[in-house]
Amino acid sequence: MASLSLHPNEHDYQAGKSVETALLRLVVWVKKAMDQQETALAVFLDIEGVFNNTSYDSMCAALFKHGVAYTILWWIRATLEGCMAAVTLGGFSKRVAVSRVCSHGGMLLPLLWCLVVDGLIARLTGGGIYTQGCVDGICLLAVGKFPNTVSGLIQWALHIAETWYGEVGLLVNPDNTGLIVFTRKMNSLVFLHHTFLGLFYVAVCWSSISG
Repeated sequence: MASLSLHPNEHDYQAGKSVETALLRLVVWVKKAMDQQETALAVFLDIEGVFNNTSYDSMCAALFKHGVAYTILWWIRATLEGCMAAVTLGGFSKRVAVSRVCSHGGMLLPLLWCLVVDGLIARLTGGGIYTQGCVDGICLLAVGKFPNTVSGLIQWALHIAETWYGEVGLLVNPDNTGLIVFTRKMNSLVFLHHTFLGLFYVAVCWSSISG
């Protein structure tokens, strides 16, 4: 387990990485885009109940993809499935096995979550989208000369993310999902329309049009 390699764009639950390091890296990308007169479109996704809702199946699948030995994989699964929830009321007690569990200390569940989200980060980064993971949030960033091109890249990334959310059984908080445009082009107004998980989002930016 100690040799597991996480994507460098993951900034959660690791020594030397934090929300601050994630923001610094994002600022570097945005500043570079603006200095080169490009448009950067960022989408911030907030995942609901990371440790409550991430299934054991998706955790074990992530372990398998990272080459963890079957002995360790099944030991971890047995540990997770052995968790019990208990309640006592008026002298009556009830114990049930839980299929998903909160983190109550330790680093096993945070590590497993990192392995799960690692798959999405690698998938999107390979498609030309700068992707960051930090705690229970994901940032997608597309950069290009033309707003419509950037918009198309982000819509593709949102489609991939939507598919991934379905695969691992997670939900996004729509109230905390936002789009931000970074640009120094201020000549004409452009509306960028995006859909995600059945909801419609609009990002507004200014873009120069020559000719």
